[in-house]
Amino acid sequence: MNKNNRTSLGSKLHLSRRTIIVGLVSLVLVATAGWFLLRPDAEDATTEPTLQTSKVRNGDLVITANGAGTVLPLAQVELGFRSSGKLTGLDVTLGEVVSAGQVLARLDGSVQAEADFQAIFTSAGIALTEGKVAEAEAALASAKATLIYLISPNVYYYENKLAEAKAALDALNADPAATEEAKADAQDNVRYAEINLEAAQVQYLDEYCPIYFPYTYVDSDTGAEILGIFPPAATTVAIARADVETALLDLEDAQTALEIALIGPSALTEAIPAIGPQTSRLEQARQALENTRITAPFDGAIVSIDAVLGQSVGTTPILSLATTQELLVRFYLDETDVDKAATGKRVIFTFDAYPDLPLEGNILFVEPALGMVDGIPAVVAWANLPQTSSATILSGMSVDVEVIAGETHDAMLIPVQALRELAPGSFAVFVVQSDGQLVLTPVTIGLRDYANVEIITGLKVGDIVSTGTVETK
Repeated sequence: MNKNNRTSLGSKLHLSRRTIIVGLVSLVLVATAGWFLLRPDAEDATTEPTLQTSKVRNGDLVITANGAGTVLPLAQVELGFRSSGKLTGLDVTLGEVVSAGQVLARLDGSVQAEADFQAIFTSAGIALTEGKVAEAEAALASAKATLIYLISPNVYYYENKLAEAKAALDALNADPAATEEAKADAQDNVRYAEINLEAAQVQYLDEYCPIYFPYTYVDSDTGAEILGIFPPAATTVAIARADVETALLDLEDAQTALEIALIGPSALTEAIPAIGPQTSRLEQARQALENTRITAPFDGAIVSIDAVLGQSVGTTPILSLATTQELLVRFYLDETDVDKAATGKRVIFTFDAYPDLPLEGNILFVEPALGMVDGIPAVVAWANLPQTSSATILSGMSVDVEVIAGETHDAMLIPVQALRELAPGSFAVFVVQSDGQLVLTPVTIGLRDYANVEIITGLKVGDIVSTGTVETK
C-alpha cells in the first residue's frame, strides 16, 4: 500500500472517531436536559406510598359448598313369596299407598293357612292350650316327687335354699349400689344354707336311706338273713334332676303359648322363640301363613308390579314398595369440600321443578368413601327433606344442593388481606393508630372465606387495620 493511500485511510478513521465522540456528547447533553426537566422535586421524591387500610365492621359471613343430587326414598324393598304357588290374590294397584302389615298378595294355599292360624285364638284353640298347661304342671309335679323321693325332702329343700342364697349374692355383687354390709349378709346366708344342706345330707345317709332304701339278703355261710342299705345310684338321681328341668321348660313353653293365644293374632305377627312343642306349633302356623302371602313391612306406595292373577310364581320378587313420606337426598360435593360436609350441617335444596321454592334439611351422614361422578372423585352425603311442604316431591327428582358449612351474623369482619399469620393457628393484624403508627395486635379468628375473616377477640368495631404489606423486624 503507498503513502497516499495510508494517509487517506487514516483521515477517514480520524473523522469517524470524531463523529462518534460528538454524537455521544450530544446524547449525554440531551439526557441531562431531560432529567432536569422531568425529575420530581425534592418533596415528591421523599413521599411514602399511600397506606391501604380498612375499618373493622359488623356483618354476616356464610361459608357454603355447592353440589347436586337426587331424591330417593328412605327405604325401598322388593317383595316376593317364601314359597311357590298360584297367585290367587293381588290386593293392590300400581301407585297405591299401603300401611305396614297390610296384605298385598296371596297364594292358593293362603285360605287354609289363614284358617289354621286363626284357630289358635278361638275358644277351642285356647282350651287346647290350657289343657297342655295342665299336663305340663302334672308332669312337673311328678318329676319333682320322684326327685324328692330319691334325695329326701330335707335335701331337696336345702338345695333350693342354697340356690336362692347364691342367686341373691350374685345379684348384689353385680349391683354397683350394693353396700358391703348387704354383701356380707348375703354371704352369711350362703354359708348357713351350705351348713344346713350338709346336715341334711348326713341325715339322708343315717336316717332316710335305711328307711326308704333297705334290702335284705341271706348269708351263704350262716344262712342268716342280713339287712343292708342300697341308696339310689348317682346316675338315677341325675336323670331325675334332668326330668325336673325338662318339665319346667315344658311348663314354661305351654304357659307362653297360652299367653299368646289369649292376647290374639297381634301377638304372633313376628317370629317367636320356640321353647318347646307348644310355641313351635304356634310358630309353624305363623310361618305357614306368611309363606302364602306378602305383607307390607312399612308404610309406603307400590312402585312396581310384576305378576298377574292366576300366574304361577316362585320366590322371585313381584312387588316393589317404597316410602313416600320420608324422602332423602343423596348428593355429591367436590372432594375439596370434604371439610364442609359433616353430619348436622344445614342444607338448602333447589329443585328444577320449583326454582323459587328452596327447602331446608340437614346432613344425616357422609359416606366413608368417595364416589365417582363422570370419572371424577366426589364426596357423597345424605340429607333429609322437610316432612311438610307445599310442593310435591317425587323420588328421582334432581336437586341442587347448597351446604351451609358455617355462618355467623353481626360479627366483626375484616378483609383477609389484613390478617398476618405469625405461627400456625396464631394471627395478628396491624392496627393504625391516630398518629399513623402501626401496632401489631394479636387476634382470635373464627370463620373465613376468600374475602373476609371473622374476628372473635383483639379488635373492636371501628378500628382501622392495614391491608397493605408491612415489613417487621
